[in-house]
Order: sequence, then C-alpha cells, then structure tokens
Amino acid sequence: MRFDRKLSVLAVCLCSLGCADFHRGPAPRDAGADAGADGDAALVADWTFEIQVYPILESRCQGCHQGGGMAGSTRFVLTGNARMDRAMVVALVTPGDPGASLLLQRATGEAHAGGQVITQDDTDYDTIANWILGLSAP
Repeated sequence: MRFDRKLSVLAVCLCSLGCADFHRGPAPRDAGADAGADGDAALVADWTFEIQVYPILESRCQGCHQGGGMAGSTRFVLTGNARMDRAMVVALVTPGDPGASLLLQRATGEAHAGGQVITQDDTDYDTIANWILGLSAP
C-alpha cells in the first residue's frame, strides 16, 4: 500500500473516531436550551449553576447520589460534570418556585431516605432557591 493511501485511511479512521462520543451518549435535553437543526438541545452554560449551585450539590448530595452510591439508582445522580448534570437537576425544580421544587423538598428532608441535608435557614438553601427563582419556565 502506498504511503498516501495509508495516510488517507488513517485520516478517515481518526476522523470517524474523533466524531464518535462513546462515553457520554447524546446531550441531555434542557427546557431552557434552543433546539438545534437535528432537534437535540445543546448543553447550557449556566454560570450560577456551575459556580454556585453545583458545588453545593456535590458536597451535600454526591456522596449518595452518584453511580454506585446508595442513591445511585434514583433519577438524581451526579456525574461530577455540572453542564451534563444541569438538565437532570432542572427536571427536579419548578422554575420560579423554590418551595414547589422537588430538589429542595428532598434536601430539606421531605420524603428523603437520606433525611435532611439542608435547612431552610442555611445559606446554601438560599443559593439554590435564588437560582431556581432565576430560571424561566419552559
């Protein structure tokens, strides 16, 4: 096989492997994202969530709510990637209404097998509640 043919075959193989994402699967759908031409929603850059809210969820929830954790079979499983997890978290909140949001209800101990992990007078509760207030309804 000639060198240019080998190089062409190698380039095709590398391009096809580089375009495949076998680890993550499709991007999660997000109520606040614009749908692209193929109908998939893009990952949303939400700096308040990434910088303020997600670290709280990691420190208070990820011990149990991770793959292989005690709550690893629930619909709230953190991967350690804020942008990937945001759509899953948004599905557990009622935009504009923190009190009606399942995320905060469970965190304060309501029907949560893990008990109360946050109180309503905690600054972390306020941070999450303010983020929820800032979300727009789908």
